[in-house]
Amino acid sequence: MLLHISNRLFFYAAGYVGIALFTQVVATWSMYFYAPPDGVGRVAYVPISFFGLFLGISRVIDAFTDPLIANWSDHFQSRWGRRIPFIAVGGIPLSACFILLWMPPVEGYSSLNSLYLFLVAGGFFLFMTMVTCPFLALLPEIASPPERITAASLLGTAYVSGLLLGTVGSSLLINRYGFSIMGVVLGLFCLLSFYTPVFAVREKDLPAKTHVPRLRFKDSLFDVLRNDAFRPFIVGQVFFWFAFNLMLMGLPYIITIRMGLPEERTGWALGLALIITLVSFPLLSWLARKAGKKKAFLMVMALSCVVLAALSTIGFWPVPLGKTTQSLVVIALAGIPLAGLFLLPNALIADITDYDAWGSGRRREAMFYALYGMVMKSSIGLSSLFLGQLLHHLGYHHDDPLGVYLIAPLAVVSILLGLLFFRKYPLE
Repeated sequence: MLLHISNRLFFYAAGYVGIALFTQVVATWSMYFYAPPDGVGRVAYVPISFFGLFLGISRVIDAFTDPLIANWSDHFQSRWGRRIPFIAVGGIPLSACFILLWMPPVEGYSSLNSLYLFLVAGGFFLFMTMVTCPFLALLPEIASPPERITAASLLGTAYVSGLLLGTVGSSLLINRYGFSIMGVVLGLFCLLSFYTPVFAVREKDLPAKTHVPRLRFKDSLFDVLRNDAFRPFIVGQVFFWFAFNLMLMGLPYIITIRMGLPEERTGWALGLALIITLVSFPLLSWLARKAGKKKAFLMVMALSCVVLAALSTIGFWPVPLGKTTQSLVVIALAGIPLAGLFLLPNALIADITDYDAWGSGRRREAMFYALYGMVMKSSIGLSSLFLGQLLHHLGYHHDDPLGVYLIAPLAVVSILLGLLFFRKYPLE
């Protein structure tokens, strides 16, 4: 498969490494950094309920900038194309905000830390949109329909590689040097990743039909939302990403409280799952080609429910395995549905953009990816808010762990709702 892929797809996918690394590190460590549980020897900077509120609000506000930037990118004209300039301009402030996120101005609880978190996290998510939305909109432009599963596989491999580097690298750097040094090292690494497609990828010219008039932003937005293939896809993604982020942000608490392991095991547990994810990409690619993208994604969502349900039963298995071993088995198995989450949505959206262009004559890839990003970020923001309140009211300490124990069952319910909506997706 790899021998038939041109260099442009490899260089393009390299930019996804930095996006994934930033996403993983912020999702996994930011709440734990600003509001650690008692007894782990770390300074708390903001109350956990406030963290969920601030991060949730900043994510929801940021989500509404996605279609604005997408519309700008869809209609932008320059000698470098519609997408590359946004990646080039947004990469530097994005990396700067990531670095600053791990350097709160005051030691301990402070309203200044709360304001700082809101501003820096808001800037981080805004510039992440400026980079990510145009980046993903390149996929249907540089990969023809027969190449898209392979291109999405390369993107998925790059994304998981970024998650692995972020997971293991952040754990090692935090354990040895602390959060601030981790931020600097990984921030500079990701900046190099963003500029790989800037210098190596040349955009194709895919103009809309000349006789089709340009729509206003509001009309274009609602036109996309009325697409009969996009609606069931995007509603299903609301619930899937809510569950995914709930588990990702809750993992350090599950590791330390539910499993009774030291916090540095978080990185190794995620690393194990991501290695299985990488190994599973050929299987998921084959399944998508054999059964179709829709059926493959339905299977992924169903398997996610099974794995998370198994996580809820840790410690009660009728087998001679300790709780730690049982936990690692479940986390490893989670790598299979994760492969589908990283592989299939981008390929599905690329098909939806072609379906829309066939009917409307307009090329608006960025708008579709932006609305996907908007929904994903809103779901992540809401799950951050929800998790903060869940742990605050139901407990996240060794002597009061109910909130931690409920994370996995609630994620199962969310994915089941997403599966019911996605079943109505009409394209095969």
